[in-house]
Amino acid sequence: MTDKLDRPPVDPMSDVAWARVERGLWSRIDSATSQTVVPKRSRLWLAVPLGALAAAAIVVVVITRGSATPPAPVASAEEPTRVVAGDAPSSMSFGDVHVELDAHTAMVMQPDSALVETGAAWFSVAPRGDRAPFVVLAGDTRVRVIGTRFRVARSGEHSEVTVDHGIVEVTFHGNVARVAAHQAWSSDQPTRVASTVAEAETESESESEIEMPASAVKHAKPHHAASAATTDNDAARYQQLARLEASQPDVAMKGYLELSQGSGRWAAVALYAAARLAADRNDGRAQLLLEIYLRRFPAGANVADAERLLSRLKGESR
Repeated sequence: MTDKLDRPPVDPMSDVAWARVERGLWSRIDSATSQTVVPKRSRLWLAVPLGALAAAAIVVVVITRGSATPPAPVASAEEPTRVVAGDAPSSMSFGDVHVELDAHTAMVMQPDSALVETGAAWFSVAPRGDRAPFVVLAGDTRVRVIGTRFRVARSGEHSEVTVDHGIVEVTFHGNVARVAAHQAWSSDQPTRVASTVAEAETESESESEIEMPASAVKHAKPHHAASAATTDNDAARYQQLARLEASQPDVAMKGYLELSQGSGRWAAVALYAAARLAADRNDGRAQLLLEIYLRRFPAGANVADAERLLSRLKGESR
């Protein structure tokens, strides 16, 4: 046995064999280069549809429950959320914006804006502070708001805006209108802002015929004692206070509470306005004022609004 194995003899390769090996090697290199280029071309080809898919990434929420069932709040997601109401009115919360949708309403919600596709909805927007204003789009109508409660309705290219309290700015085809509490605007007459006080008076007339509970009798005076002049003065006083909310909320609050002490048709409206203003300002009296309103005026025009607001305040205080 030898200490070292001898290498097996290897015949030297001819020039033709070496040329064949080189051709095979370069062929493999060319093939590998082609394989790295193809995926790059594929990624570029997919860039357009992927971008379109990202733009269309909208979460869809279909609400089939009526407003009597407390809805689950929708988280303030960064992506748009499309909301579709069923056969009954529904409500939802998106961040600090509360929305009450009419039946068969469809809209797209984002943290700072909403697009009404069809139907109508009430928006309750908390004071924005240093944040950008909340904006609602309905066709060519743009509604800009800092903090208020208002309604936007859209049917095709026709749109309407109604303000419950606060002030909104409506822009339509270059026209800008400021709509305040108990006023309405329509795209049919974009330069005109109408009052909705007449409707509130009609609702108050029907509520004055309801017998008040015994616990509230001591706060009331006989209805026949209220003259037409007193009613007109109360209405004018309420409208004045509503205009002061944005600039002098403390004065408006004091006036609402004073007006609510009476027994006229505007007492109930003023008491709810005080409770709602307190809630908007995070005033601890809001819950108590709502409870007093529901006891004094169980058939008042704002009972449903008061119940929803009270439920929301109790949920936030837990």
